[in-house]
Amino acid sequence: MQQSVSDLVLRARQLEREALEHLAQRIALADVIGQLIHALQHERGATSIYLASGGERFASVRQEAAQAIGPITATLQALCSAQQVPANGASAQMLSLMAWVLLDLDMLEELRPQMAQRTLTAHDAVAAFSRVIAGLVELTFEVADAHLHPDISRLLVGFFHLVQGKEAAGQERAVGAQLFASGSCSEAQQLRITHLIDAQERSLQVFEEFAEPPLRAQWQHSQLT
Repeated sequence: MQQSVSDLVLRARQLEREALEHLAQRIALADVIGQLIHALQHERGATSIYLASGGERFASVRQEAAQAIGPITATLQALCSAQQVPANGASAQMLSLMAWVLLDLDMLEELRPQMAQRTLTAHDAVAAFSRVIAGLVELTFEVADAHLHPDISRLLVGFFHLVQGKEAAGQERAVGAQLFASGSCSEAQQLRITHLIDAQERSLQVFEEFAEPPLRAQWQHSQLT
């Protein structure tokens, strides 16, 4: 009986350790996804201005931003490959989203020469970047859906809404930059910007609700400066 109890305790500790390892992998994955989204948003904005200005502006910025994507993408690919191991606990939905994200990144790579040669419109370029980022945001949601540790899972949920709000703000900047560089603005485009502002405010409000008190206070202070 004593041996049986010891085995159960050891197994319980092993499962706890495995759960924490899975959670650490989720956190690392969320971090890299966040870095990639930020880098893609930077490239999207620079590309939008480059194309809308007829190649007169942000040519070097766009090129540097595109080059910065490679190392982050390689890290994401490695983390996604690790999640294929059944013991790491990735869901079918999570693996499926990873596959679509990697495919979208490959398609974006194929479009970059067209962007450089300005055979793609600013609107189509922004749409291509936004499609990739949307997949990454959706993957972030799946990664954040981790019930292994309530406190950390709460932070991951807050992180997802921060990423979501940041993407709405990024799209707003990209559309605004495109309009500024092109010198035109239709009513539909104005409504699009208004919609994006509303979307980011909703997401960031949820982020505040899930953020820890010190981070929430820091965030609220930053909104006043």
